[in-house]
Amino acid sequence: MTRSKWLFAFVLCPLLAAPAAADQVVTMLQHTDAVSMMGQTTPAQDIQQETWFGADGVRVDSGDTTVLMRVDRKKLYIVNHAEKNYAPIDLPFDFKQLVGPEMAPMMEQMAKMMAMSVNVTPTDRTGNFAGIACKFVKVDISMSMMQMAMDQCVTDTLPIDYSRYKSLLESQAELAMNSSWMRELAEKVKGFPVRSDTTTTMMGKSFKSWQELKSVEERTPPAGHYEPPAGYREVKFDPMAQPAKRKK
Repeated sequence: MTRSKWLFAFVLCPLLAAPAAADQVVTMLQHTDAVSMMGQTTPAQDIQQETWFGADGVRVDSGDTTVLMRVDRKKLYIVNHAEKNYAPIDLPFDFKQLVGPEMAPMMEQMAKMMAMSVNVTPTDRTGNFAGIACKFVKVDISMSMMQMAMDQCVTDTLPIDYSRYKSLLESQAELAMNSSWMRELAEKVKGFPVRSDTTTTMMGKSFKSWQELKSVEERTPPAGHYEPPAGYREVKFDPMAQPAKRKK
């Protein structure tokens, strides 16, 4: 082997042997109490949610639903694994465009009626979950028919891309008719909540929910991890559709 070929092999071999860049994966445990309201009972739910932060985008897996955010394409994909379909959404999303000009005034009026106020109060309380130190804030969200009281332990030390996390929150907020409070919350709460305890009160009835960080780890994503699954059919996004039932 000539000297030049030997040098080329010396440089190339480590590159070929090096593993693909790993992504950061944040795993959260979530629980929601059973609730009975207006003659309907929703059973308690326990799910595990994984959020992948990678070079190609952000992926959130929760039960039978996956949300894919591709900043490079300005696209959000809502994947329904139970129905084997996905809905592509252009970002930024305008809810009024979805309902059409004839329905837009009514939807805007409904959004005003459902407007929420958000108050965030810092506290001296600290916590540590899955080895991550955090500081608690009190969050109060209220509207005419619903109130939410939240204790969130927030950190800015997770090894994730916080700008993409904030973009994901804002993009998901746009999918709701009364979304301004979600954007406001994303602005006021700086960091990632590794523990949240929430009491929701509606029509005189209350129920509790919580979520907690389980782990933060590096994983190598499989090919196509930030793409809608092959073989799934494309559908139009419908914000009024019932979400798929989550697996326990």
